[in-house]
Amino acid sequence: MTPIKNRFTILTLACVYSFSSAQTTVKETRKILEEWVDAEKLISEESSSWKTDKVVLKDLAVALQAEIEQLDANLAKSAEEEVGASRQRTELNKRKLAAETAAEELKAGLVQIERELLLSLDAFPTPMLNRLSSYQEKLTNADKRNALPLRDRLETCVTILQAAHLFHESVNLERQEFSLNDGQSREFHVLYFGMSIAYFVNEAGTVAGYGTPSQRGWQWKQQDALSEEIRRGVAIRNKRALPTFLRLPIPAFKPTNSEAPR
Repeated sequence: MTPIKNRFTILTLACVYSFSSAQTTVKETRKILEEWVDAEKLISEESSSWKTDKVVLKDLAVALQAEIEQLDANLAKSAEEEVGASRQRTELNKRKLAAETAAEELKAGLVQIERELLLSLDAFPTPMLNRLSSYQEKLTNADKRNALPLRDRLETCVTILQAAHLFHESVNLERQEFSLNDGQSREFHVLYFGMSIAYFVNEAGTVAGYGTPSQRGWQWKQQDALSEEIRRGVAIRNKRALPTFLRLPIPAFKPTNSEAPR
């Protein structure tokens, strides 16, 4: 082989090696570029995903903050309601105590009224008591009386007192049966002037007299001479005669005290 041919061969080998080396570098560079592009793409995707997640997280944070504020408001409201409830409990306890005190005072006063009524019942006119028999039973029967609520016991006393008040303010004509000293029971027209005194006369006008209240009931005294005057009073009360003054005796009344039944 000549020197020229040898140089050509060497040059050719050098070029081949140089081309082969350059080709390898390009491939590596391309691979690096592709990896860089992929990395940038991934970074871009991650950045986009982060932006989306950031918006979601921001919205979630806003929602959570609103919920926290609502919870704080609810807690504050609950605290206020608890304070209000505590005040209401205090006020209710005061009212309950006042009601219990008033009930005790009412009971004490009511017991006194019941006692006085029990002492006075025998002095009430029998016809009036007959009309109040159900209330009288509630008052005189200790077991029934004590079993009643205070309201019913008060109603019983008020009803009896009201009836007594109305009776005492009026002239009442009653038909009533009772016996005198002779022990014979008769029916009489009885003219009650309130609850202080009453005058009686029988239908025939043959037996007459007057009665006064006492703790042992009404006491009747026969006085037949009063017959005509009492009959005139009965006629006036029945509107069968013109009103006029009646001449009737008013005996002195001396009340006596006795123990009330228990």
